[in-house]
Amino acid sequence: MPILSAFGAAKAIGVAGNPPVQNYSYDFNSGVVTYPTNAAFAVGSNDFSIECFVYLDAAPAISAPVLDFGFTTTLSSTFSQRVQFYIDSNRRLVFVRNQSTSIQTVSGSNPQISLSTWTYIACSRVSGTLKMFVGTTQVASTLVSGTIQTSAAPPTIGNGSVQTTRYIDGKISNLRFNVGSGFSSATIPTQPLVAVVTTKILTCQSSTIKDNSVANSGGPWSITSSGVTVSTSGPF
Repeated sequence: MPILSAFGAAKAIGVAGNPPVQNYSYDFNSGVVTYPTNAAFAVGSNDFSIECFVYLDAAPAISAPVLDFGFTTTLSSTFSQRVQFYIDSNRRLVFVRNQSTSIQTVSGSNPQISLSTWTYIACSRVSGTLKMFVGTTQVASTLVSGTIQTSAAPPTIGNGSVQTTRYIDGKISNLRFNVGSGFSSATIPTQPLVAVVTTKILTCQSSTIKDNSVANSGGPWSITSSGVTVSTSGPF
């Protein structure tokens, strides 16, 4: 099964143009990290990708949002095109999109995400086709075309901004959200992720809870957290 389960000592890895980032994660367990509402997070019709490592302490009771953009099952133009990338109660990946009169759901197949193990997960859209990955294994491939509007609600990690009682019981490390680039096959990172020109969110990788992107006019976003702690457990 293509999962990564190495536990190494915390180590600094320097990258040109970026400060050293150590092998940390954020422990959620009903907590949430919240970004500001900003048009920079709007995917539109562009390619995009969401990737991170997860360590589940328990299977979600209903669902565990990894990255949420105000998704709700309410069918209304108010919530149109809001999306969420989450882990379901069967420990499989799901991507959902509210389309005003219907909800598009992309459900991943096996392998399940193992408990008590660091696992790389990702979803990515390239030329309208959304693919999801557990490790290097592709678990879904579906057409998710057209505009995705994700700037109407603040992005949240580990919990929903509307569905606030669905949370991840475990840790997330090295979460990166790119708009304008994606990938059609997955490679498991072997060192902390860094910001590239398309990176809008980069977090869950530092000794303090912060954003490490430069998407906020050349600097990081100011983010808030509730019930989240830093862990020295990481995937590298």
